[in-house]
Amino acid sequence: MPAAAVALLAGIVALLLPAAASANYWTEHRALNITHQGGENEAPSATMYAFERSMKLGSDMLEVDVNTTKDNKLVIMHDGSVDRTTNGTGPVADYTLAQIKKLDAANWFVPLEGATQDADKKDYVFRGVRTGEKKPPAGYSADDFRPLELQELMDRYPGVPINIEIKGGVPETPADYLHVADVLAKFLNKYGRTQGIAVASFNDAAIDRFHQLAPKIDLAPATGAVAGYVLADQPPPEGTAVFQVPTEFSGIPVVTQDFVDRAHSDGYGVHVWTIDDAPTMNTLLDMGVDGIMSAEPMRLEHVMCGRDEPRPPLPKATGGKHCEPDVSIACDVKATELLLNGRKARVTVKRKDDIDSRCAGAVKLSVKGTSKKKTAKFDFGWDPPSAGGPDEVLAKAKLPKKLAAKLRDKGKATAKVTPFSAFTRKQSLKLG
Repeated sequence: MPAAAVALLAGIVALLLPAAASANYWTEHRALNITHQGGENEAPSATMYAFERSMKLGSDMLEVDVNTTKDNKLVIMHDGSVDRTTNGTGPVADYTLAQIKKLDAANWFVPLEGATQDADKKDYVFRGVRTGEKKPPAGYSADDFRPLELQELMDRYPGVPINIEIKGGVPETPADYLHVADVLAKFLNKYGRTQGIAVASFNDAAIDRFHQLAPKIDLAPATGAVAGYVLADQPPPEGTAVFQVPTEFSGIPVVTQDFVDRAHSDGYGVHVWTIDDAPTMNTLLDMGVDGIMSAEPMRLEHVMCGRDEPRPPLPKATGGKHCEPDVSIACDVKATELLLNGRKARVTVKRKDDIDSRCAGAVKLSVKGTSKKKTAKFDFGWDPPSAGGPDEVLAKAKLPKKLAAKLRDKGKATAKVTPFSAFTRKQSLKLG
């Protein structure tokens, strides 16, 4: 058959066949552990410390909320005011970016309670790190506990998927939503990255405005459009690539098996927020959702790894790995006893808090007169003492010969007890 005839026949066949569905990043990249505000129950909301920690433990994607400052910079802040999470007061829009970066974004954080203003003073474990009153955890700095500019986070994690929610100031107004949409569109157009970014908002007009200005960026439709899709079988707005929804809204179930199947059949991804309990996480993963947003990314990672859930590879920029074992809440622990049998050392570690999350870390032993050191890990598991978890565990290690000999000679050692990504307690332990 002549080449021209072959080409003509191929064209006719192509016209008769149904058009292939366009590729969707959010259905091809799944299932995702999406760290909501950096995991605001496990670490101070929207701080670099929180994002770094969640990336190291294996999270796949970042979720942030943006408001604009007085000088029209995009700051990552869930609320339109700084009151709930920082040591400042007033609307974000009343601060310049330089002023807002001076605040302590960990001021009101309590592990597993998130931001709360009615806890005991001792429970605010990270308060004062930003202001220099307290030494930061190893590997972090005071700057890791301040509010962040959006560009800082995107520069730090190129290639990591990110969801950006458009907020609307305080009090929330239609004009403020549109203003934030305008500033965000201008920023992202100039930044030049489109892949792996989804923009969301509760405000339909803000999403429409953003899409007009930045049509290449994927959208998650707002409340009205989601309701139209779920309740009235209406197609979502142009630019929609992923639904980001709660399990239910005003008592009406949203995330059902039928909804997930329909969204996938229509070519859309499904992300569900904000899920912090293991049973619901498992139910949603059984349904085949493409991602779960959680304020407790360590717990979600534990669930996903227990299921051996298929996931995309982590970009190198995260510095982490899936199913990382060395993770913990910022629990309060103390070494109470040191024993030595030959070269086998045993340190008793006591838990002093009752936080309902995994508490684990390491004890580093050293003895004056030798540079030799040895680290032994401890793990209290996921249950706090009040729920049947242990209040004491052992950290065991076989010491180098010189370290063991020096320990017997001196009769005491220095123990640095550190829950992973948390504070170190330095102690002197007598050999028992």
